Amino acid sequence: MHIALCDDEKNELLLLREMVQAFCEKKRLEAVIDVFSGGEDFLASAQRYDILFMDIYLPGMNGMEAAERAGALARQQIVFTTVSREYAVEAFRLNAAHYLTKPLSAQSVAEAMERCLMRLGEPPRKSLVIRTNQGTIPVPMEQIVFIEVLNKLCIVHTAKSDFRTYTSLDALFEQLDDAFLRAQRSYVVNMRFVESFLFDRVILAGGTEIMLSRGNRTELKRQYQSFLFRLARRAEE
Repeated sequence: MHIALCDDEKNELLLLREMVQAFCEKKRLEAVIDVFSGGEDFLASAQRYDILFMDIYLPGMNGMEAAERAGALARQQIVFTTVSREYAVEAFRLNAAHYLTKPLSAQSVAEAMERCLMRLGEPPRKSLVIRTNQGTIPVPMEQIVFIEVLNKLCIVHTAKSDFRTYTSLDALFEQLDDAFLRAQRSYVVNMRFVESFLFDRVILAGGTEIMLSRGNRTELKRQYQSFLFRLARRAEE
């Protein structure tokens, strides 16, 4: 296992390394731990890390920007460390494994490591990667309810949040798995959330109604029936 620690405070960096090393020894994990004093130094490394502890307040490039540029928010597990909770919402929106406020303790670091290990043991989730004003964000596909276009702006709706991007609906649809249906020109729906499939529209969980393309309703119904068939087959396996 490869672990990276990034913090511009030398003493805090050394203390964090000691705590992570102690955890790995206790769990009998073979780990290579590298330390970095800034985001630029971290990005200069070609090493792909399994777990990354990243301080947010760094000179120059901040920790969130460095993590995003490294593509650290997909399979790689990231723990943000900072002196305040100002960035907590954004951190979890970026699918961070944990968010620790300083001063760090052996217990909080161990908890973060346990969470990272648990997530590394799970099969990778398919995500839709979108570009927003906040940066590049991976949104797990199973959480997307539907996507709509409003004035050239695509809005990705999940049960808890909405994400806005100027990426075209065609480009987004190409990334999605076979659980998604192009209901009409301006809408894509996640068939996992379809509660009723009617002649001219679908009703999604939460009550949202989306009209079906008039000239393509037969094909759309066939796609939905195929999706239900695949679900039934998986349930039998």
